[in-house]
Amino acid sequence: MEILRQFDAICNLPHPSGHLDSIRQHILSVAVAHGLKPEVDEVGNVLVRVPATAGREDSPIVVLEAHMDMVPQCNADSLHVFEQDPITVRRVAKGEDAEYPDAELLKADGTTLGADNGIGVAAMLSIIADPALAHGPLECLFTVDEETGMTGASALKSGWLKGRYMLNLDSETEGELMVGCAGAVDMDACFKYRPDEDVPTGDVAFCLSLRGLKGGHSGMDIHYGRGNAIKLMVRFLKHAIVNFEARIATISGGSVRNAIPRECVAVITVPADAADELAEEVAYYNELFSYELRGIDDDVIFEAEPTALPDRLVPEEVQDDVVNSIEAAFDGVLRMSPDVPGVVETSSNLALLVTDAEETHVVALIRSMNEESKRYLASMLQSTFILGGAKVEFSSSYPGWELPRTSPLLAKSLEVYRSTFGTEMKVNSVHCGLECGIIGAAYPDLDIVSFGPTIHHPHSPNESVEVESVARFWKYLTSLLSAL
Repeated sequence: MEILRQFDAICNLPHPSGHLDSIRQHILSVAVAHGLKPEVDEVGNVLVRVPATAGREDSPIVVLEAHMDMVPQCNADSLHVFEQDPITVRRVAKGEDAEYPDAELLKADGTTLGADNGIGVAAMLSIIADPALAHGPLECLFTVDEETGMTGASALKSGWLKGRYMLNLDSETEGELMVGCAGAVDMDACFKYRPDEDVPTGDVAFCLSLRGLKGGHSGMDIHYGRGNAIKLMVRFLKHAIVNFEARIATISGGSVRNAIPRECVAVITVPADAADELAEEVAYYNELFSYELRGIDDDVIFEAEPTALPDRLVPEEVQDDVVNSIEAAFDGVLRMSPDVPGVVETSSNLALLVTDAEETHVVALIRSMNEESKRYLASMLQSTFILGGAKVEFSSSYPGWELPRTSPLLAKSLEVYRSTFGTEMKVNSVHCGLECGIIGAAYPDLDIVSFGPTIHHPHSPNESVEVESVARFWKYLTSLLSAL
C-alpha cells in the first residue's frame, strides 16, 4: 500500500513535538515534486492546495487535516533519542501478539510508533502523490505541535482555508465517525523554596524507582483505571515521611502532559537505623501495587536501591505540602457523559512532577466535553494546590467540539461507508483533544468530521496500528473524496 510506504518514510524522519523541520521539509518536497506550491505560515503549518481531477473542478473544496508531530515516549531501558533517531517499525503477524491475536500490527521497538498522527499525514501525502485519484479541489493542512497544546491549530489565520468540508484524519477506531471531542486546559502548580543543604546527620539515601506501568493516552485510556506512577510514588512517600522521617531530595515522574505517567523516580534519605525497615516496606508496597492493579497493570515494579547522599533536600515543610497536595489532587475520571454512553465527559491526568534546586512543578491536563465542567475541575485542582502553598497557572486552553445540528458532511460520510462496506458506521464523540474544535471556532461555517484507522495504546511504547484497518481507512477516505 502506498499509504504504508509513505508512513515508513515518515518514521525515518525524527518528528517529536517541537522538532518538525525534517518532516516539514519532506512534505514540502513531496508537494513540489508533484508540481504544487505549498504554503507555510508563521508557526510552521503547511497548506498544500491540490487541484481537482478533470471534471470535478466545481465540486466543493475539501480540507484534509492531520498534525505532523508525535508523542515521544520510550521504555526506561531504551537509548532512543527522538530528536535524531528514526522509529524502528516492525510488522507483527496475526497470532503473534497476545493482546490482539486476530490482527496484523505495526509496532515500534520500545518507543511510541507515531501512527498518531503519522498515518493521517501519510494518507494526505499519498493523495498528493497520486493524480489518478478522483476528487474535487483539496486543501491538505499539516499542523504543528498538536500534542503539546494544539499550537498549530490555535495559530491558524482567518481566510487561509477556503474549504466547505473538513476531514480530520486523527481518530483511532476504524469504523467510527467522530463528531465531538473534549476541550482541555493545562495546569502548572509551582512550589518555590530555598533548598535545605543540611542533610540530617546519620541519614542514608535510597533511590526509589516505580516502573512497568502501561501508561497510555490521557484521554483515550483514562477510563481503564491504569496506575498513575506519580500518585503511587507519592502515596508511598507520605507513608515513608510519617513512619521513617524520610526527606525528599528529588522526585521526577511522567514525561509528557498527555500521557498517563508510567514511571517515577525519587531520591530520599532516612535515618540509618530505619533503612532495613524501609526496604521491607518498599517490598510490601511492590506487592500491594501489584495486587491493586492486577489485570490492569500486571508488570508494575517498585524497588529501592542505596545511593549516594544528596547535596540538598527539599525543605521539610515544603515536601509535606507537595506530598499532601498531590495525594489530595483529583486524578482520573470525574464524570461520564450523560449524552454519549460509555464516553468520559470530564477527567484529569496528573501528568508531570519534577524537582530542581529551587522549585517543584506539578503539571495536570484537564479535559471535558462540557466547558463548565472543565472550569469546575480546574478550579478544584487549583484550590488543592493553592492550599498547599503553590502558585497555580493555567495555559493552552482550547474548546471542545460539537457537530452542528444540520451536517450534510455527516450524512454523506455515513452513506459512503454504508455503500463501501455494507455496514453502518458508528457515530461517536471522543474524550481527547482534536483540532476540530479550534479550527471550527476559527472557521464556523466549516462542516467537520473525524475518522482514522485502529490505533492501540497511543502515547505509549505499546502503541500499534492494525494493518487491515489502514487499508479500510484508505478505501473509505478515497471513496468519500470521490463522492463529495
